[in-house]
Amino acid sequence: MDNTFNLQHFWSQGDGFSHFTALLLLLMSVLSWGVILLRLSMYLRLRQMPKGLAAFWHNKDTDTRVAALAPFDKEQLITPLAQLADSQTDTPTLERKLAHAVRLANNQLDKGLTLLATVASSAPFVGLLGTVWGIYRTLTSVAAQGQLDIANIIGPVGEALIMTAAGLAVALPALFAYNFFSRNNQSHQTEIDAFAHDILNSHAG
Repeated sequence: MDNTFNLQHFWSQGDGFSHFTALLLLLMSVLSWGVILLRLSMYLRLRQMPKGLAAFWHNKDTDTRVAALAPFDKEQLITPLAQLADSQTDTPTLERKLAHAVRLANNQLDKGLTLLATVASSAPFVGLLGTVWGIYRTLTSVAAQGQLDIANIIGPVGEALIMTAAGLAVALPALFAYNFFSRNNQSHQTEIDAFAHDILNSHAG
């Protein structure tokens, strides 16, 4: 058995299942990094939200304060709530509309987090599955030869362990990103809820 230790040898010696697990990890990595980059872009834009809220409340002209808020709300999270501020509907109706707008804003904030959580929790197991399969194939190959030579086992087993490392390499960035964006979302959700309550109180007053 060839004990050459490198990724090319790992791929060439792998079967369909090992190729499938490797490609699955690659797909999970691409998707999670795509979400991470999109969420980072959103995170930078959301940093303008406090300025938008300040512009809204400092503008006493009801016809222009929504327009003053809009440039700071590229994600359209609080603009729908601001548009309800001058609604002539009764308080219970306004409360329902605000609650609906808050739910939509929260759903927008949570976009992509489910995928990050899924990748973070499942990628290590996919990598471990690939490792177990690679070790199994190595041992069955050695058994078929009828002799045990440790030199011929070290290379293939080491290559199989690459799958475990790959699973962790895919999972850890997704996990860190999920925790970061989840904490960030909590602060924005608090701001949005407070804005909705302020609008409701100003309407009732």
